[in-house]
Formats: sequence, C-alpha cells, structure tokens
Amino acid sequence: MAKLHRLAAFACALALAAPALAQAPAATPPAVAPHSCAKPEFPGKVAVDARIKRWINEFKAYTECLKAYIGERNAAIDAQAKAAKSAVDEFNSSVTEFNDTMKTLQE
Repeated sequence: MAKLHRLAAFACALALAAPALAQAPAATPPAVAPHSCAKPEFPGKVAVDARIKRWINEFKAYTECLKAYIGERNAAIDAQAKAAKSAVDEFNSSVTEFNDTMKTLQE
C-alpha cells in the first residue's frame, strides 16, 4: 500500500511539474532601433580648409555618437545576459530540488 501511495505521489508530482518542464517557444527578441548617427560626407580634396575642418569636427561627433550607441547596446546585452543567467540558475536549482524530492518519495 505504501508503494502505491509513493507511486501516486510521484505521478501527481510529475503531472504538476510537466508544464514547467515543457520547453516554452523562444520569444521573439525586442526590436532594436538602429543608431541615429549621421555620417558626414567628405567634401572632396578641393574643398576649402574651413570646410575640411568642419568635416573633421562632424566626423568626430559622428564617431562619438557611434561609441555612445555601442555603449548603450553593450549595457543592454549585459543586462539581458545577467537576467538569462539568473533564470538558468533558478531553473537548475529548481530541477535539482525536484529531483531530490522525487528521490525521497522513492525511498
């Protein structure tokens, strides 16, 4: 009779855990806006010095804009990676706990 009770408990636990163990479909990643940095057009070799200097300054601003965008994207990637790692750690510890519980039911 005790064996039947354990088997029923195992079946119940498995039924309750099955939806959690089922793999959820991969979520569609959120859309990421492209950068809005405007690349200045080279004015040409025959442009006056003032125009060349302005282009150099515009190009520096453009590269700074790109660096800022890259920094923002990397920060978002880091945050997503930390959240995913946390979920994986929780999953692993929960499955271990579940397996340990199931072993005690079989004793």
